[in-house]
Amino acid sequence: MPIEVYEHDKYILLKFFQPENKYNLFNVKFMTEVIDTLSSINENKNKRFLIIRGEDNFGAGADIRELIRATNDSEFAITFFTYMREIFHKMLDLNKIVISQVKKIAYGASMELLLLSDYVVSEANAKFATPGVKIGLFPPVLSSIGAFIIGYNNVKRLAISGEVINADEAKSMGLVHIVSDNLDKATEGLMKEISSSAPFATLYVKRNMLRPFRQYIDKAFDDLVVQVQSEEAREGLLSFLNKSNPSWI
Repeated sequence: MPIEVYEHDKYILLKFFQPENKYNLFNVKFMTEVIDTLSSINENKNKRFLIIRGEDNFGAGADIRELIRATNDSEFAITFFTYMREIFHKMLDLNKIVISQVKKIAYGASMELLLLSDYVVSEANAKFATPGVKIGLFPPVLSSIGAFIIGYNNVKRLAISGEVINADEAKSMGLVHIVSDNLDKATEGLMKEISSSAPFATLYVKRNMLRPFRQYIDKAFDDLVVQVQSEEAREGLLSFLNKSNPSWI
């Protein structure tokens, strides 16, 4: 199983595993498991915090072979991105303070999960990027709501160039909140600090901050279903798979 859930005294821990060093976790099987898991976690009213962790790394986004299938199969494209969008809907609806812990890399859709985490704790050597534009696909969550969270110019930097940034740069733009090589200790300190705030008041803060985001995300995913079936996306994805350059380079 690529997903495991553990209950602790103060929090729930959701862990992603990378089977066979496969960093591009977001395929249909993984996404349906995440959706079901987040629904179950949301029903647990006894825990105030959810910690999300990639056991080896935080992930590199969507499965390339399933994206290639989506370029030629409109029904599969709708299914694939409906599941992906539902993950972000579940993140919007969570009645927990979400703390994501980042090791090594957070790329593509995996990095976009951080935008809907309440706090991000990262190792100093972690890298962040949304490189989809280099293979003909745009990052739907970053491009639709990223400006509200990390600023307009930072979204352009990440979404248009696909630039890779380090943890300190991610912290300077507000994507990361704490950089530490002891993720558990930093997370424990963060939970202790937040615990002094009233539980329902903090959830109302979340609800009001996140309320407008759903409609923006939905429109971006509608665009992505169309774009993934373009010749540009097809060429970019096949070029990536074949380790060659697309025509626009």
